[in-house]
Amino acid sequence: MFDNDLMSDVSFACGESSRLFHAHKYVLATSSSVFYAMFYGDLAQKESTIHIKDTDEESFKEFLRFLYTDDCKITAENATEVMYLAKKYLIWPLTEKCCKVLEASIKPDNVFLILEQALQFDETDLEAKCWNVVSKNTLECINSEAFCNIGSRTLRAFLKKESMDITEVLLFTAVLKWVDGECARQGINIEDDKTARRRILGECLYEIRFLTMSQEDFAKYVPPMGLLTDAEIISIFRAFNGVDVAGLKWKTREKRYHVRTVGFSRFELANVIGSWVYGGSESDALTMTVNKAVLFHGVRLFGDYHNAKYDVKLTIKDKSVAVTGTYTSEKDDDGVWGYDVILPEPIPLQAGEDFTVVATIQGAESHRGVYGKSSVTVDDIVLTFQNAPSSLSSNCTDVEDGQFYKIFLSSM
Repeated sequence: MFDNDLMSDVSFACGESSRLFHAHKYVLATSSSVFYAMFYGDLAQKESTIHIKDTDEESFKEFLRFLYTDDCKITAENATEVMYLAKKYLIWPLTEKCCKVLEASIKPDNVFLILEQALQFDETDLEAKCWNVVSKNTLECINSEAFCNIGSRTLRAFLKKESMDITEVLLFTAVLKWVDGECARQGINIEDDKTARRRILGECLYEIRFLTMSQEDFAKYVPPMGLLTDAEIISIFRAFNGVDVAGLKWKTREKRYHVRTVGFSRFELANVIGSWVYGGSESDALTMTVNKAVLFHGVRLFGDYHNAKYDVKLTIKDKSVAVTGTYTSEKDDDGVWGYDVILPEPIPLQAGEDFTVVATIQGAESHRGVYGKSSVTVDDIVLTFQNAPSSLSSNCTDVEDGQFYKIFLSSM
C-alpha cells in the first residue's frame, strides 16, 4: 500500500513540489502518536492534502516507506533530513537508523555538518562521536566548508572544548574565517563596519585563550583584526607579564593543545657511531618532505656520552622561526646520547611542502649516524629526506650521514 492511491484517504505534498504522496491515515496513526493526534484527535485536520513545507520529496519518500515497510534507503546524503522527520513525528526506530548511518559517515570534512544535527536533535551519542573526530583531526575539520557554516551555538561549544589537536593561533585564524563568512552571509561589509566582527562573534570571543599564545604571536595576529579594544590589548599584555588585571575576561593559561608527538628516526641503532665535529659558524642542515599535513615540533640531535653541553641555534628555512639554547647530552630510551631541541610552538607543514632544518652547533665532538634512510613511515605519515643545499649544510650533514637523529612530528 506504500504510495498507493488504493483506499488512500490522505495525501502529502512537500515544499513547493506539486507531486502528491498517497497514504492511509490508519497506517500512519498506528506508527506515530503525532499522526494519530493529527487525524483522530480533538483538533484533527480535515484537509485531504497536507502540505509539509520543511522537507523535500526524496526524504519524505523514504520516511513514508519506513512507516509502511519498516525499511528504507538511508544514506549519508539524506540521513539528516529523514532524521528530522523521524524526530518531528516521533518515530524512534527510524531516528536510531539515521543516527547509525550518520555515525558511519563521519569524516573531518563533514563532521561539523553532522554535529549541527546532533546538537539540534539532542543526540548525545552522535554528538560525542563527532567531538572525538574533531579533537583528533582539528585542523582538517576546521579547514572544511562545513565549519564555516556552523551556527554560533556550535562554535561556542567548539571553543569551550578543553582538548584539541591545534594551537590557539591556528584556532584564532579559523574563528576569523568563520566570522568573515557569517558577515558575508548577513551582507555585512567588514571594511565599512569595523565593529562587525566583534558583534557577530559575541560571547564566543571570550572563549579564545589568548593567554596561551606567545606574546609574539598575540602581537602579530590579534590586534590587527580589530576584535579587541586598545584597553583590552594592553590588559592582555599586562597579564602576559604577570600582572593581575582586575576584570579581565581572558584568564586561563591552560593550553587545550595536547597532542602525541612521534619521533622519526632516520638511522638504525647499529649505525649510530662517532664522530662529528663542530667549529665556527658551520651548520648542519637537512631538507624534508611529508606526505600529509603535519605539525613540526623539533629534532633530537646527537651528543657525546660525557654529558657535554652544546650551544645550538635551530632554524627552519623560510619559516621565520629560530630556537637558541644550551643543551646537555643525555642517553634516551634507545641508549642513544643526544638532546631534544623543541620549538615553543609547532609549525604546520603541508603535504608535499619541502622544509629545511638548519642547526648551528658549538660543543664537543659528538656521535653521528651513517647509512641514513631515505624515508621513514610512522602510522600514515611518510617523512622523506633530501640533501640540503651545501651552503646551508656546510658541516656536511646529508641524507646518509651526520646529524639529526630524530624528527618530531604530529598529525594535524
